[in-house]
Amino acid sequence: MALAKLIGKAPRPQPKPLVGFATDEASRDAIARAAEAHGIQKPEVVAGSIATAVQSLAGLPTPQRLLVDLTDCDDPMADLSALADVCDNGTRVITFGDINDVNLYRTLISAGIDDYLVKPLMVEAVLCALQHQDAATMDPAANAGIAHLVAVVGARGGVGATTIASSCAATIAHDFGARTALVDLDLYFGTCGLALDLETGRGLREALENPDRMDGLFVERAMVRDGENLFMLGAEDDLENAHDVDPVSMQRLIDQLRSEFKCIVLDLPRFAARSQLALLTPPMTVLLVTDPTLAGMRDTKRLHKAIMTAVPAADISVVLNRVGALKGAELTQKDFENGAEVKVDVVIPFDAKAAAVSAGAGKPFGRGSSGCKSVKPLRRLAAQASRLDDGAARVPSLLRFLKGGR
Repeated sequence: MALAKLIGKAPRPQPKPLVGFATDEASRDAIARAAEAHGIQKPEVVAGSIATAVQSLAGLPTPQRLLVDLTDCDDPMADLSALADVCDNGTRVITFGDINDVNLYRTLISAGIDDYLVKPLMVEAVLCALQHQDAATMDPAANAGIAHLVAVVGARGGVGATTIASSCAATIAHDFGARTALVDLDLYFGTCGLALDLETGRGLREALENPDRMDGLFVERAMVRDGENLFMLGAEDDLENAHDVDPVSMQRLIDQLRSEFKCIVLDLPRFAARSQLALLTPPMTVLLVTDPTLAGMRDTKRLHKAIMTAVPAADISVVLNRVGALKGAELTQKDFENGAEVKVDVVIPFDAKAAAVSAGAGKPFGRGSSGCKSVKPLRRLAAQASRLDDGAARVPSLLRFLKGGR
């Protein structure tokens, strides 16, 4: 087989960091690019299915990570059993195929497979699966010195996600004294700069287009500073400039920011939340911001499920914002939770006066407004999300479930 020719020349070759088997070229390319983005050196990605993997790996040291294609597989469990017979203990396995079936997914997970991805394979999905493998085996103490990520996503437009992101970042930086990066990932319509009365420029676009130049000096020059500890990175790009966020560039940017800052707050556009969240690794918190309306309830349920699927290692907090803005037309918290099938973690009351002051002065919400009733819950949210209150993240419920807990 092709793999045997590649690694069978040495008397006793060392295990490869990653070997992938895929029946189509697009999947092989996605695996190779994701491995590169994850920092895996010289991955082996060859043509073939799980049957090819079984034949090729017989008698050879098993790779540390193995990705196998289940396309056209009549009996996946039988083939996985055959694969287990030729794999060494400790091999981490990710499977993928063309069948989108939750029962198959659950069966594979219960059998010890790390993940099952549905074709067509996306680079972000493969990278996310690799990161989940690391998160599942990482000692919690290893996260102690890693900058915490706070990703803020609005369940729908107008719920105040950018207000929450900018206010949390300002609180973490100015009140808690932590060096903080605020990144507005909407390259065209982001408003974090307006919320803080800062000139955004095109720093984010330049950073993403020049991943090879991305170092501490380059990133800091691309950022706009607000006081001693708050740095903002964003872009107000021309609408005619098409730009897709490359996962490799995004990964390098996040890694660089983590080496420079104590906390990183990301304002994520809703349309890109699934793909961009898949690039993030623990320790991280996702703030899902919504409002107490029927549309907010519906979209919270859908987006919460999508985030849990894309990033099972993330800790998600649901923020019920603008409570009281539409008196008489709002759902109660209990009705909202029952309909959305999620628990509300933080309630932010609406304060019309503070909102007007914030918008007019270009200041984070609640600053400059004495007696603002939103200040205390916002401060509590910033502390919980950044882990600067206790330093200990809650164990994600899905991760507990997959590990056999409750």
